[in-house]
Amino acid sequence: MRIVYTLLALLIAVAASAQQNPQYSQYIFNSMGINPAYTGSKNVLNVNAFHRAQWTGIDGAPTTQALSVDGISANNTLGLGLALTRDQIGAQSTISAYANLAVKLPVSANGVLSFGIAPGLVQTRIDGNELGIEDDPAIPAEPMNNIKPDVKIGAYFHTQRFYAGISVSDLLQYNDMDQIEPERHYYFTTGYVMDLGPFVKLKPSVLLKEDFNAPTAIDLNAFVLLADRLWLGSSYRTSMNLFNNTPEMAGMRKRTAVAFIGELMVHKSLRLGYAYDKMLNGLDSFNTHEISVGYYFFRKNDTKMLTPQYF
Repeated sequence: MRIVYTLLALLIAVAASAQQNPQYSQYIFNSMGINPAYTGSKNVLNVNAFHRAQWTGIDGAPTTQALSVDGISANNTLGLGLALTRDQIGAQSTISAYANLAVKLPVSANGVLSFGIAPGLVQTRIDGNELGIEDDPAIPAEPMNNIKPDVKIGAYFHTQRFYAGISVSDLLQYNDMDQIEPERHYYFTTGYVMDLGPFVKLKPSVLLKEDFNAPTAIDLNAFVLLADRLWLGSSYRTSMNLFNNTPEMAGMRKRTAVAFIGELMVHKSLRLGYAYDKMLNGLDSFNTHEISVGYYFFRKNDTKMLTPQYF
């Protein structure tokens, strides 16, 4: 059984070279990791942490931890933030640190347009000893480390009820044949909040992820907000050949999953979230769990703020 898990871990590592960026489900509550222009959009000092254990029960399955901090300048024109992420897939681990800056421009009575940039450093480490295979000359005896700079950019528009954003990650490309190079990823997301009654709101949203080398990843989300305290909803994740309609891509269109997500506002400062992902393909017997904790630090002069935040 150990060799089966080892081979499966190798397959996961190969699959990671195609996706490359960490996958997580609760981005709908904090999108700074996807779009640097989101930085400071909550108008208070915001701390968010999460842990994701993907495909539990498989040796070498992906795990991700992240910590982000963002806030707004005194004149409410600049969003400043820091994002730290650790991603482990089999023998490969990636640690990244990004400094986020967003310029906020009021464009209407309720609308704000932001432009963001996030320079950072990414360390990739491959440790052949994690595979449990000895005496194979193709596997390095010593861990291999590589550190490279990276940049993300994005734009984000939002009102109190609507948002839309577009962003690009992995802008810097090196064409290094000795390392697994991350593909440049493009993101588009949009959503809207509507009233269903005095204590119920509905929030549909969508996320498109594209690298133009594989089928487009699509998340379709729908959430209800109960009494301004409890979010409950689901995401359906699938792939479509929007830009790569070739026969060899046909099998990849079936990479589907569903996530059940909830977030509770314990009080106006503290929020707790949980997501349960279920694959709808050959990995359906292995489940994914994700937990998140967020905290708002209010200033004394904070008198007007949405609680909870819709976006």
